[in-house]
Amino acid sequence: MSGNAPSKVRRALSSRFLRESSTLQVGAFLVAGSNFIGAVVMTHVLGAAELSIFYLGVSTYSLLWALLNLGLANVVTKRIAAAVRSGARDLICGWMGVFVRLSVVLALAAFLVGLMVFPSASRLAFGLEGERIARLAGVLVLVPLLDVPRIVCSAALQGERRMAALARVDLGHELCRLILVVSGALYFGSAWGAVLGLLASSVCGSLLALDAYGRERQRHESCLPSLARAVRSRAIPARAALREGVQVGLVRNVDSLGVQTLPTLILGSLGDASWVAYLRIAQRMVSVARVIMQGINRTALPALSQLAGVKDVPGLRRTYWRASLLSGATITAGLLLALPLLPLVLPVLFPPDFVDPLWTMVLILTPGLCVVSFSVANDVFYLVTDQMGVAIKLSILGLLVNTTQVAFFAWWLPTIGVAIGLTVTCLWSLVHVAYAWSWFRRHPELQSAPA
Repeated sequence: MSGNAPSKVRRALSSRFLRESSTLQVGAFLVAGSNFIGAVVMTHVLGAAELSIFYLGVSTYSLLWALLNLGLANVVTKRIAAAVRSGARDLICGWMGVFVRLSVVLALAAFLVGLMVFPSASRLAFGLEGERIARLAGVLVLVPLLDVPRIVCSAALQGERRMAALARVDLGHELCRLILVVSGALYFGSAWGAVLGLLASSVCGSLLALDAYGRERQRHESCLPSLARAVRSRAIPARAALREGVQVGLVRNVDSLGVQTLPTLILGSLGDASWVAYLRIAQRMVSVARVIMQGINRTALPALSQLAGVKDVPGLRRTYWRASLLSGATITAGLLLALPLLPLVLPVLFPPDFVDPLWTMVLILTPGLCVVSFSVANDVFYLVTDQMGVAIKLSILGLLVNTTQVAFFAWWLPTIGVAIGLTVTCLWSLVHVAYAWSWFRRHPELQSAPA
């Protein structure tokens, strides 16, 4: 038994899953570092009040996009991964084509709806600042349209497991975002400059993705079609992508709404709006840990999809638990090591009025992130095991329960209440882990899988 341990460790370290996950982790850490630098600079450039206006504009746009956006990226990635495994080039082309067409339609629909609803909704929610926030959100709703080339190319690269190219696209996009958002804020001295920088960075990100896609297509082993051929393909009907995309989108968007968008808007309307900047930057700080989860998730999706495509359920079980445990252990250990250093770092990086609120927010948010770090593969599990109906029911129920308690905490404690509510919200992720465990238990053929 002990003699087999070193060989098991060597096999784990040399596994393709770990190599690809590590590739994305390096890129994700660099992206998170750039993101954090941008947040630090923006606190000095705009200050808490103006930065809060910017974040409220972003969250207002994000709420609309979450309601209209579908989970097409994950669906297409899953389908491309399965098609790559079986060598079905026509299916790769068809799924990319339908992704392009539906993404453009949804982006245009979001823009038109935003023009109609943002002004009155923002005035109702935010009072005197509502008009400014509505204008910012109305411009930001152009982002999904500008992002279409990037998300389509990224889904194809991820589906073919071109993780190094995908990491380069993500890093390049983030560096453009950092430079352009900060430059816009410096030039205009207001949230408007940051919004214009976001639009410009979306254009740059799409150009980088198109370049990376073209380079990867030149590799002799690549199955990726030309984008022109993909756009013309009608191999996959739109209703097939929409049916699955609605299910996946409900799960992913409910999670995004509950963690980022709605808490920000609740704090801006029911709590102390000046604390929006503190909350979002604290979330940005702990998101350094979340990017590890993102990298493992993006590696797990094509890996699990390929296993599901060939009915390898023992491999599916092993990969799910490996991804969950790897993510949870890594993130929890990293947080415990980094947390004692923050009181020394915060006064160096941030203006004096940010230090105490940020430290308080991070302390409140950290336990919740430790819990949710073990849930990295939940949405992938539901997708590849065709359990999306269960996922939707659990996610919607969680959104209702958790939004209610976040709103209560915001009313009760106008400054830190939302952060407390977010940590309580993270406990809901354990419901999804428990369901995955029970699902595996109900399938006896999985119990004979080797450890």
